[in-house]
Amino acid sequence: MSLTVEPASPGAAVVTHRERLSGIVQSVGRRPVDVPRRPWESLLVFALFSLAYAWFGYWLVVQQHVVGFESLDRLNRALMIWHNDPAKLSALGFDYPPLATLLVSPLTLVPALARSLVIVPLTSAFFAAFMMVVVNTMLRRATVAAPLRVAVLVSLGANPLLALYAAGGARHIIWMCFVVTALGALFAWYATADIRFVMIAGLAYSVAALAGYSSLLWFLVSAVLIGAVLARMGADGTEVEGTTIGFAAPTVYVIALWTVFNLLLLGNPVAWITSASDASTALTESFTFVELARYTGELVLFGAPIAIVVLPALVFAGLARANTFALWLGVLLAVAVLSPGFAVVLGLSDSPMAMRNALPVLLLACVGAIWLARSAASGATLVSALLVVGLVLSIPWTFQAMKTYKYQNLESVFAAAISTRASQEGARTLGDQVVGVVDEQAMAAFIRDNVQRTGSILTDNAQTYAVMLFTGRPDLFFDRVDASDGPWQEAAADPVAHVDYLLLSTGDADLLTERYPEAAQGEDVQLTSVYRTERYTLVAVPPGFRPEATESAESAETTETAESQAP
Repeated sequence: MSLTVEPASPGAAVVTHRERLSGIVQSVGRRPVDVPRRPWESLLVFALFSLAYAWFGYWLVVQQHVVGFESLDRLNRALMIWHNDPAKLSALGFDYPPLATLLVSPLTLVPALARSLVIVPLTSAFFAAFMMVVVNTMLRRATVAAPLRVAVLVSLGANPLLALYAAGGARHIIWMCFVVTALGALFAWYATADIRFVMIAGLAYSVAALAGYSSLLWFLVSAVLIGAVLARMGADGTEVEGTTIGFAAPTVYVIALWTVFNLLLLGNPVAWITSASDASTALTESFTFVELARYTGELVLFGAPIAIVVLPALVFAGLARANTFALWLGVLLAVAVLSPGFAVVLGLSDSPMAMRNALPVLLLACVGAIWLARSAASGATLVSALLVVGLVLSIPWTFQAMKTYKYQNLESVFAAAISTRASQEGARTLGDQVVGVVDEQAMAAFIRDNVQRTGSILTDNAQTYAVMLFTGRPDLFFDRVDASDGPWQEAAADPVAHVDYLLLSTGDADLLTERYPEAAQGEDVQLTSVYRTERYTLVAVPPGFRPEATESAESAETTETAESQAP
């Protein structure tokens, strides 16, 4: 492959790609040939996809109630950053990658907007739209004609798996957006030999790393890619080392900083790995090697079928045609395919074979196909057309698979909403989780209308976050973020000295419900139920309330029952 650069002066010698990548390749001031900038086109792509995903998300989330509770949890944390009492950054917590919450926190500056479901689609739609801008730029660098570029963008954007997560507020879209941005920058670097793009890729990966820890896999492979490409093109050791370090430095720095924070605040430098919401020390299901291979194949077959063609094509182009970048894209795609299985082996995920893990495979397969189009030169139109055909055919194929695929989140409910056009409030996923937020909204409305005193409701925010979010008033709650777990536990042991109400969930993981199980069911003799829904109970704490009296009454009742049943 060769590339020319604009001559610095009339009669200047043409510089080949190999020469640019040897010794002086990255000298300052030398501008390579690249596609012309079209900011209006990028802005148009961003605006159209933002509106499309926001509109579809409004229908899906607000009208059909297909919403993930993880998204509500992150939004409540973002709201607490600005409006809790006291407001503090530590509301981010450590179980989610910090930027997955921090990057969407500006959307919660206005409480009235934050408590509306309208905000949920926006938290992913903007990032999905930016990702489409990057894909469009790669298509332009691959010299794909405008009609085919539009066809690729539309067929990719309409993929049901991507549409669900792009319009549903999923955090996975955030880190994948920056991974695709990094790959787009490396795509541009290989095509132009411009060192700026390596630095842009490094910065994009540094953001991706703190938005989704899985992105570190592609960061490591990309670092090796840069060194290998430079070495193969004849760059000396100094340039290989300097370029690779320049690329890796931002990501290494942010991960080192986050590790130090975990050490200082949690006493465990790797807590961000072991305690993350995606990690699991005990998987709920064991897999044999044959089962892992089978489920990996099904994940690719149903979630990203175009990868079945793109992966061997990249490997062939890399080995048979000495296309270095194609080979490394093949390696990146192979990592995306195999990583769910490795997550099972290493115990790094509680849902490793979930259908959402096909999203990186789908996106990397598209990037690989775009590079194959560029490498095909005069055949770019044919390769692009085949990509469109593959993406279009995968839409009904993936949609049908979402109805029955074993490991999933909201995919089956999403498919039901599309098929029936009916609200999914109260529906159950294939994992037997109840969908909908009517209980949360009803409890939040009651609290907004009847509670005014700051910090007057004691609650375990890890379980009642959705209610807190829909009130738009996290300052009304005495939660575990306010003054840390120690003071919260003291208030839980003696609530009358601190609060007027207890908000309990009926879930087993609620720490407050563990203390007052009868109150959570509305059956406590001292804690009177003020308002109840199927999932939550708000009880008033009476003057002079003594928890030990409740415990004594429960103990006496248990003894009396046992005596009445004795022979």
